[in-house]
Amino acid sequence: MKKVLIAGTNSGSGKTTVTSILMSCLANVAPFKVGPDYIDTTYHEIFTGNKSHNLDIFMVGEENMRNIFEIYSQNKNIAVIEGVMGLFDGLSNEFDNFSTAHVARILDIPVILVISAKAISTSCAAIALGFKILDPRINICGVILNNMSSQRHYLSLKEAIEKYANIECLGYVPKNESLALESRHLGLKLAFEENEKKILQRKKLFCEIGEKYLDLKKIKKIAKNFEPKMTFENWEKIKNLKNKYFGKKVAIAKDRAFSFYYQENLDLLKFCGFEITEFSPIFDKKIPENIDFIYFGGGYPELFAKELQDNISMKKSILEEFEKGTKIYAECGGFMYLAKKIHLLDGENYNFCGILDLEIKMRETLNIKRFGYINIETENGIKLKGHEFHYSEIVKNKENYTFYKICKNDDRKWDCGYRKKNILAGYPHISFFSNLKFFKFLVEEL
Repeated sequence: MKKVLIAGTNSGSGKTTVTSILMSCLANVAPFKVGPDYIDTTYHEIFTGNKSHNLDIFMVGEENMRNIFEIYSQNKNIAVIEGVMGLFDGLSNEFDNFSTAHVARILDIPVILVISAKAISTSCAAIALGFKILDPRINICGVILNNMSSQRHYLSLKEAIEKYANIECLGYVPKNESLALESRHLGLKLAFEENEKKILQRKKLFCEIGEKYLDLKKIKKIAKNFEPKMTFENWEKIKNLKNKYFGKKVAIAKDRAFSFYYQENLDLLKFCGFEITEFSPIFDKKIPENIDFIYFGGGYPELFAKELQDNISMKKSILEEFEKGTKIYAECGGFMYLAKKIHLLDGENYNFCGILDLEIKMRETLNIKRFGYINIETENGIKLKGHEFHYSEIVKNKENYTFYKICKNDDRKWDCGYRKKNILAGYPHISFFSNLKFFKFLVEEL
């Protein structure tokens, strides 16, 4: 088993492209993404055939992050981690700042640095050298140059980097508009939203580029050998939860409108004995039968507002489940769907479930006041971590919105989270491994 991490000098350097190429070229890959990203992971799954998992130190802590990495590396040939932003970019200017470098150090993993070659020559050596010496504990063992105009240009930059930074160049990615992945306001489009034929064509192109322009043999040689030992069964913190809720059933909203989930949350439910049934609020007529718990993840309900509005039987089914006491947990897009109405930027508005007496309005810009990593204390005293990222805001609110007391490291504070009988809903995305007390509260006490 081998492991390697792909990092960038900054957002837009090309690390997602390089990661996609490697995941397409290599066999039996365990894919990972640093930080709270739900979109890149959908592409990882397409390109590897395996579920991708988030490695988020802020959310779950160093030990849990390491365990998650080992668990999902089991029985694979190589673990490939895609970084986030620039290698050292995190919540502060300290090295323990939840950055890609922080993850690389905790996992003792070799790093391949992606540098954009656009409009640069010998200066790229200074960039590589600066990244190499900033924190010597990070093992930057190779460079891949992105956006190259020609092989001649690559050979010139390769010479400079290897001469002045003493880091081996492992190939390059040529300029090619066909490599670009379509994006929207929350980031890239989800992989399954794209035409299947187009996705397969892109994967084929990635393979061709990897085999032609990257030194795959050296990359595999650079990747470090390790033996993952952690499993859910021997993880001390959760092993006593195995099959604890056997016989219980959970319905998970999963379609084009709702798809933002931490995979480890779903796997924890399975490990604890829950029978999982996926359903589509867009296409299905009602909630699956004999359900004990309903989980609405985040996503893009605003893009499918008409379809969600017009599926009246589904909305009625959800209301019936609420009224009979079925536990319902909703994050971000799922929370929006439980509201009365959504107002879109084009002036149109659509009726949603109406269980929460409030309305949602879309914004043209990111809600920057409530963005990023957050510290949460629940009304019942549970402390945990979360993440918010949304282009909407609450209007015409008649609900008690105080279950979560939220603060950021810069002292911004606000209330969030609706607890209404057997419903808990709000903007934060939360990993259950942030605090298992929260998970137990959801499935036992909500």
